[in-house]
Amino acid sequence: MPHTHTDAFPTKKHTHNIDATTTTNPTTSTRSCTWCTHTKPCLITAATDVKGQQEEEPLCLEYATPDAVPLHLRQMLGQHTETKISSVELLMLLIYLVALESGFVEDNTYVEKRDQLRPVPAVGCFHIYNVRLLSQQSPQTIRKSEDAPFRMVLRTLLDESATQEDSNVSTLQSHLMAVVLGDLLMVTLSPAPPSKEPGHSICLSIGRFVLNVQLEPLYKRFRRLDELSLQLRQKLFQPMRAQQLLALKFYLHPSLLGLPDELYNEIFRYLNVNQLNIVANVNRQLCNYRKLFKRHD
Repeated sequence: MPHTHTDAFPTKKHTHNIDATTTTNPTTSTRSCTWCTHTKPCLITAATDVKGQQEEEPLCLEYATPDAVPLHLRQMLGQHTETKISSVELLMLLIYLVALESGFVEDNTYVEKRDQLRPVPAVGCFHIYNVRLLSQQSPQTIRKSEDAPFRMVLRTLLDESATQEDSNVSTLQSHLMAVVLGDLLMVTLSPAPPSKEPGHSICLSIGRFVLNVQLEPLYKRFRRLDELSLQLRQKLFQPMRAQQLLALKFYLHPSLLGLPDELYNEIFRYLNVNQLNIVANVNRQLCNYRKLFKRHD
């Protein structure tokens, strides 16, 4: 039956029908209205009426426009409509949302929501149900003073077999730290101790992505979200997730790292010295395979 209501953020009145095609479980081919704030997650692509045209609601920040933003961005910002929030804090929220899209979550939030989360396979990282569920709660960021860095412990989401192993907890954790340097934000993502693996960092211009003006709704202050999302994925979250999967022996198939050990010698036989050196520079594991193969040259 049709119903009409108004969503709190953004304020937009709309009507849709509730039937068998709009109330399915989100893990299947669920279709329900994203403008609603129902208890069950919504998955249908909402249509925003912009100057008489229908614009589809994007699923992730990379495809956001000034007139259409993902539901999880509106959910996160909706928790800060009554409080004053700085440009740096807004940028930190964007960074966290990209982390959610990349298969990470703040560690305390993971503990609270773990029973409601869907497993994330090693071959992927974006799960719309998890992202929308987790974006309903702001991350617990530690910052002792205005001059102190932002700190957050992240947990990587994987399938149930990986998350149930106690020995995997530290491997799946990483430390996110952000330091303000004038108009720049230096962001570092490091593996949790006792890991000896390297961390990853990126330097972001705050003013490039967040306008220093008071606009409502809050998402009107953002720009170049596609560029921000791409940089964070490539420089921070994808390298860290791949590093953790490698440590847990979760290979991303099809992958050169997922081959049986005895096949590397067979492959390397067809490469010249320069090509072998290129392969060795890809990552530490291929470098080790190259060294082992060199003994048989």
